[in-house]
Amino acid sequence: MTRRGPLDGIRVLDLTRHMAGPYGAAMLGDYGAEVIKAEPVYGDQARAVGRDYLDGESGLFLMWNRSKRSIALDYRSPEGREVLERLISSTDVFLHNFRPVSARNAGLDFEGVRKINPRVVYASVNGFGTEGPWADRPATDPVIQAMSGIMSVTGERGGHPVLAGVPIADFTGAMLQVIGVLMALRDRDVTGDAQEVQVSMLAGLMSTLTTRASSVLYGGYEPEAMGSSHSAVMPYQAFQAKDGYVMAGTWGEAGWPRFCSAIDLPELEKDPRFATNQLRLQHREELESLLAERFRQRTRAEWDEAFARADALFGHIYPVSEALHQEQAGSLVREVDHTKLGRIKTLAPPIAMSSAPDLDLMPPPVLGEHSVEVLKELGYPDAAVADLVAGAIVVDGSAG
Repeated sequence: MTRRGPLDGIRVLDLTRHMAGPYGAAMLGDYGAEVIKAEPVYGDQARAVGRDYLDGESGLFLMWNRSKRSIALDYRSPEGREVLERLISSTDVFLHNFRPVSARNAGLDFEGVRKINPRVVYASVNGFGTEGPWADRPATDPVIQAMSGIMSVTGERGGHPVLAGVPIADFTGAMLQVIGVLMALRDRDVTGDAQEVQVSMLAGLMSTLTTRASSVLYGGYEPEAMGSSHSAVMPYQAFQAKDGYVMAGTWGEAGWPRFCSAIDLPELEKDPRFATNQLRLQHREELESLLAERFRQRTRAEWDEAFARADALFGHIYPVSEALHQEQAGSLVREVDHTKLGRIKTLAPPIAMSSAPDLDLMPPPVLGEHSVEVLKELGYPDAAVADLVAGAIVVDGSAG
């Protein structure tokens, strides 16, 4: 029998919406889990978010919801609630990103779901967790970036707070949710008991502060935005070449001689102002001015060759279109067959595993594409399925 991946045989019920929850669920599906996305009859709000659409389908929804089947369901109705509880009773993992008060009011908190399925892995990801004065406040990625401290250290020196260029709070929440689910599945299999996983996007993003938290906890000062410059290492930043920008720098004292060799200024290595990283940080402005002038003298390709010869840290600063198509990215951009759109491109998951060298990615689903299919798997006879569709309790989107 062919396995889809290391999570083959695990069923996931995904009630999440927007990005953090759905993207984590997609990762589980990529590696073989059977993910059933239970959407309200009007669909995940992400189906109507963003500015990029293919034939009416949101590009953001397509990015966040591959490797799933969709059942569109009014689970607030008695009939829909019965369907939902059948799904819960047959699942290994229950995912949601409701606010705690909403989960409690819907009877979908941990205790409520565990009564239906005593072996369930119950995982929630939300803005502020389940405790504290902000637990039931609404939150999306920008709010979490702001409150985590990340925005205060992002942007140009002395400038205004700036959002990171990607939704890092959502992404961090998604990855932590996946990690928590995998740990809980192992624990569930050992103990036989239901397990609860709680992910706070705020705590998750704050856990990435590391270098900046070090400044506060050990240095006793408030860190600031540094533009493209590294806060604790000098030099390590963007430089303007003749024809664009590159990233170059050092790491550890062994990196400084290599850097000096790459830029063909070996005398800098022995300059007493720059002999150690601490001294280079103290004389940052002097060194930056000198290096900026040097980097403007050659093209990106010339610097690439020089840094490769010196085995020194270097990278091209690519726009997204070039980043996606660079040779080093390999097969990160993949194609899948969408029911409505035909062949579409998506980003493949980044973890390579010997047990699953060629992941069989499923396309993101049309709203309610698998409603009828899932209902029949739950044991509903054809007549009952027809009644649920006719009564608008479920949406049959199987026609695309």
